[in-house]
Amino acid sequence: MGGPASDLSPGDRFDIERLQASLQTRAFGRVLHYRPSTASTNADALAYLQQPPGTAEPHGLVILTDRQTAGRGRRGRTWHSPPQGNLYLSVVVVPRQGAKGMVPWLTWVPLLSALAGADCLSDQAGFTVSVKWPNDLLVNDKKIGGILCEQTTTAQNATAIVIGIGLNINAALDSFPEGLRAGATTLATEAQRPFDRVPLLADLLLRLEQRIDRLFLDGPAGMAKEFAQRCSTVGQTVRVSLEQDHFVEGIAESIGPDGCLRLRVTSGTAQVQPGALLEVRGAEVVHLRGCNQNPA
Repeated sequence: MGGPASDLSPGDRFDIERLQASLQTRAFGRVLHYRPSTASTNADALAYLQQPPGTAEPHGLVILTDRQTAGRGRRGRTWHSPPQGNLYLSVVVVPRQGAKGMVPWLTWVPLLSALAGADCLSDQAGFTVSVKWPNDLLVNDKKIGGILCEQTTTAQNATAIVIGIGLNINAALDSFPEGLRAGATTLATEAQRPFDRVPLLADLLLRLEQRIDRLFLDGPAGMAKEFAQRCSTVGQTVRVSLEQDHFVEGIAESIGPDGCLRLRVTSGTAQVQPGALLEVRGAEVVHLRGCNQNPA
């Protein structure tokens, strides 16, 4: 696959051969397209899925880069992608025949992807990485990673999801724009040591595949509790932005069966009575610092 020119030195480029030798997955990463630099791995994956049918099964395809020039985040934001030592990838997921319930499958993929990322980084670094609902990864309230899932229909008219993952691993904080530094961090900054991205990515792909396979086979039953245990939003006082510039504030009480955030409303400009239990799906959620109701 061709792509934009890269200013990466050979030593900065990802070691694809060592990664593929390290994989323990059934499908994830077994077909892998690598570019030193690209505009957006999600855009590349979405374009790949519109190609005429070929011999390769797209499920588990990984598109990986060392640098994105037009990385995308949730809600139309830009994902800043400095070129040294981070992970930027997209994974194509196509449900198997007989997968339990398409709607739960679609709504849970972003949350389970974040959960796999948080578990992987926590184990690699030896400290807690939490999930801010629905799928941002945090260390001490600073963002260390994010997930962007985009649904599409393939050229064969099958439903697919592209899971875009950006993880701040080894980049120096001064490589981020000044306006992002206060709210961002990297694994190396927090641990005070660099990380080998090859075993980290191999572990991430295995955890992600295991969770997606479990979702295919068993549906989302039991996953809300597991997600809530890792989610730093549960127990927090939060502000939720709604349509037409309205907002509500309240206590994030729990995760619903479909992955929604259940909020006990205390105030706001929307027409929601204080004390009501609001189920939030797809909105912007902000943790109100200093108001944590569950500091543990």
